[in-house]
Amino acid sequence: MTSQMKSMRTLTREWLILPDQYDRFSRYLRDNGLTAVTRLLLGIIVIGLGVCSLLNRFSPSGPTSPVALFFNTVVTLACFAVGIAWWTFGPTKRRSFGFVVFCDVAVSIAILGDSAPLARLLTCVIYALIGIYIAYFHNPKLQVAHLSFSVVMIVVAAEPILFGPDRDPALGVSKMLVVVTALMICAFISQIVLTMLSMDASSSDLDPLTGLLNRRGLDRHVEKVLEGFQRQESAALLVIAIDIDRFKTINDVHGHDVGDRIILRVAQRLSSWAHADAVVARVGGDEFVLVQRLPVPAIGPMLDSIGPAMHSNADEIPSTSSIGIAVRTHKFVAGEERAAAFTDMQKVADSAMYESKRLGGGRVHTIVTTATR
Repeated sequence: MTSQMKSMRTLTREWLILPDQYDRFSRYLRDNGLTAVTRLLLGIIVIGLGVCSLLNRFSPSGPTSPVALFFNTVVTLACFAVGIAWWTFGPTKRRSFGFVVFCDVAVSIAILGDSAPLARLLTCVIYALIGIYIAYFHNPKLQVAHLSFSVVMIVVAAEPILFGPDRDPALGVSKMLVVVTALMICAFISQIVLTMLSMDASSSDLDPLTGLLNRRGLDRHVEKVLEGFQRQESAALLVIAIDIDRFKTINDVHGHDVGDRIILRVAQRLSSWAHADAVVARVGGDEFVLVQRLPVPAIGPMLDSIGPAMHSNADEIPSTSSIGIAVRTHKFVAGEERAAAFTDMQKVADSAMYESKRLGGGRVHTIVTTATR
């Protein structure tokens, strides 16, 4: 029993330190062409909550006091505004977090404004949907906070049945258990599905830790960037190799959990710095490759910005990276194989990266390739 409890504590601790899923799952949706559909569905769901709130005004059990009517109006208008904003501006990680908080607050106001106890408990089921969203887009700590808040609100919603003039404690407890069970099952089934997706990712195109492409995924997706470079006039092709400096020492001194967090940090910063159509991959333990095309005049500013974007003195465990960049401005010529040309550029970028490492790390070294005659 003791060993089982230790195992459960270990599993819970490992679950709680899992990183935020937003960048990883958003990239998965984007790579599979599902971003627009997801935005549409989430906007419809939020506007649907607004419609439900509006219809509740006309129900005999709906809000009747001036305060309740005021909050009902606020929730209705806010739901319509948030739904439309989701379609218009699109999500970011910060907006997504705000979306979770907004949904929790809006549902809570709707619950408190409903005078029918059973209808209040029915509304609590929406918390389960919010939990599913958190499981896919955010981290377990936010999920725990959401579940804790939801359980408190379920108890508040059931208070009239448990202690009111027409109280029925047996009915109240049974309905509370139904809603809490639905809430927990939805959250944890979603987590299990995510775990299975991570296991599948280990044998697919994705790196299971960062959600970036792995080496095979890089080879399969880079052709789109190469095609765009060939079509676009006055475009440059960049292949960037990044290696975390002294990563083995970091693992030895701070442990592999810290090493994993640093890998995730580098992956997130690299993804944020890259253009939306770039291909970003983790090709080794602490090695990354980025491939993107951009207009020739933009090369200088982009190269100047990558160093500051990747390093920060404010990090809890500071780290630096050696960065090597291969730049090609001449197009592919007849008879030149793109895959072979890309492999050659990777070798050039690796050479530039090793030169940065030889000079002490934390540097950016660039090599511009020239056309061969």
